[in-house]
Amino acid sequence: MENAETNARIEELRERVDEVDRQLIRVLNERARIVQELVATKGEAGKPLFDPRREEEILQKVAEENEGPIYDSSMREIFGLILHRIRDLEVQRGEFYR
Repeated sequence: MENAETNARIEELRERVDEVDRQLIRVLNERARIVQELVATKGEAGKPLFDPRREEEILQKVAEENEGPIYDSSMREIFGLILHRIRDLEVQRGEFYR
């Protein structure tokens, strides 16, 4: 590839990455809003707010559905962090201390 072609291809790929990043942000915030609703519903029903078995089910499903190239273990770590950060949001709101 010539330099101009290479630069154009790099720019195109960066734009695609940026779009995926925007989608990830939207989807993660949507997930957080759903979890907020779930926590409120569980709280109103007097059910436990945290279920470690459910979290493990989610992480197992993540590994099963992962098609790569990210390793299953890495994908589990990424989703584990997402789960913890969304739980942190609920802790900050005081939901896990009711």
